[in-house]
Amino acid sequence: MAIKCLYLFKEMTEVSLLTNEIENINWNIEKEYLKERVLYYQKTKIFNQLKKDFLEKKLTIWPLKDEEVITWIDTLSLLSRVLLSLFKQGVQTNKMSVIMEYPIVFGNHMRTDYLLIYDRLIIVLEFGMFNQDEKRSEERYTKKLQESNSYRQILDNLLKPGVDVVNYVMIYRPEYNRFQKSKIHENILYNKQEIEKLVKFIYHLVNIQDTSTPLYQLEYFESLL
Repeated sequence: MAIKCLYLFKEMTEVSLLTNEIENINWNIEKEYLKERVLYYQKTKIFNQLKKDFLEKKLTIWPLKDEEVITWIDTLSLLSRVLLSLFKQGVQTNKMSVIMEYPIVFGNHMRTDYLLIYDRLIIVLEFGMFNQDEKRSEERYTKKLQESNSYRQILDNLLKPGVDVVNYVMIYRPEYNRFQKSKIHENILYNKQEIEKLVKFIYHLVNIQDTSTPLYQLEYFESLL
């Protein structure tokens, strides 16, 4: 039975097929407002592909805003960095599945940004951007955290015992000013640091899963002899 979602990536190479399209247009997480970015990118292949796939799958009763598509592309670019860093650190990313835009069953039409699934672990991963207005951005973070906690609780209540469900909110900042054609170096550094925090979080949880397997524990006992 298929899982209802925008995309289900069963390994990192499947994510790469989509993010390659993003790289082909030299995508940047831009400082400009989402409405302005929609006008600039609405004719690109990746924008229309995401929008078309979402509408065909009828994932919500609410109208889709074009601004949402821009945020999907932003977060996909960030997610690819996270997965690449995990791979470099030795995490078996081929054993990790990623579910994008998942309408939670019994969740009153709420959708998660991403679910990262590894063995008996589910990470509810939400993204939020700090952009022009810091005060509103802080409010957005609080809202995102509340949503993330709600998603985790609903999933935790639905799943059988033995599955660990945790949540994480990553706040990111724009890295490029398109009008000035310049990189925002302090924000690039900020995002890099936040990605490193997220990677450490995931690495720790994955390590717990790996060291809890019966085979690992038997091998560990052998090392004590």
